[in-house]
Amino acid sequence: MLIKPFRVFVVMVHEVCHATASLLTGGQVIEMHTAWEESGHTLTLGGWPPVIISAGYVGSALIGASLIGSGIVPQLQRFLVLLVGAVTMGMTMAYTPVGGVGFYLGILGGLALVCLAMYSAGAGAACAVWLGVMLCMYSLHDFRTDLWQFAEYTDAGILAEYWGLPWLAYPIAAIWVWFSAWMMYRAMGTMMKYESNRR
Repeated sequence: MLIKPFRVFVVMVHEVCHATASLLTGGQVIEMHTAWEESGHTLTLGGWPPVIISAGYVGSALIGASLIGSGIVPQLQRFLVLLVGAVTMGMTMAYTPVGGVGFYLGILGGLALVCLAMYSAGAGAACAVWLGVMLCMYSLHDFRTDLWQFAEYTDAGILAEYWGLPWLAYPIAAIWVWFSAWMMYRAMGTMMKYESNRR
């Protein structure tokens, strides 16, 4: 139960990635919603669908790996934690309906990241590694529960349906999982090599 808010926050970052991809590709964000049972959706209009749909898992992996790997430059790592917190707060206030769990967790969770990043390098680093690992592991967890058993109803299924090839849902899901694991492996390898060279 103690880890539940963190897992919901990771889902929220996943949705923020969808929303960000929509805005970056010229689209609009209509609504962003995250529920306590770890589900969520982001409604968009326009933009480039393949990028928007893929951004949830791919974006989470990239952010997670960046948070871990940037430990070789502590000030950059703190800035990334602060940035994730600030963007999450901003996106929540802009696109999440007021009153739900997702709204309050987005505000409080984002604020907590900003405060930890500003408090000290140690707090920022601990937060970066914790959140980074959870973001990278997110697709691995979902692969076991949703992506493998119900791929057609997930982002992988939506992307496969967009391309008119429903059977691609499982290969897409597998590629996303591989990408997330590879990114975490590379980020941790970078950190371990850095720590080894310091000694």
